[in-house]
Amino acid sequence: MRTRTVSVTDPKTHETKKVAIETVRENPSNPNYVRRNIITKGSIIKTEIGDARVTSRPGQDGTVNAVLIE
Repeated sequence: MRTRTVSVTDPKTHETKKVAIETVRENPSNPNYVRRNIITKGSIIKTEIGDARVTSRPGQDGTVNAVLIE
């Protein structure tokens, strides 16, 4: 499964925006996932508006939802 967009929620304003995913920065599940750009729940991804933590389970849900990190 591949995706190029993510729904990112800003915790301060509670607004959700659909933005492009640039790359995976960090993945606590497996460090090798960062090099392969595999997104799992808890991953830190780089987006157009900043870094975000994935809150959904992309393989199970079929969508990528994230919360903006300050």
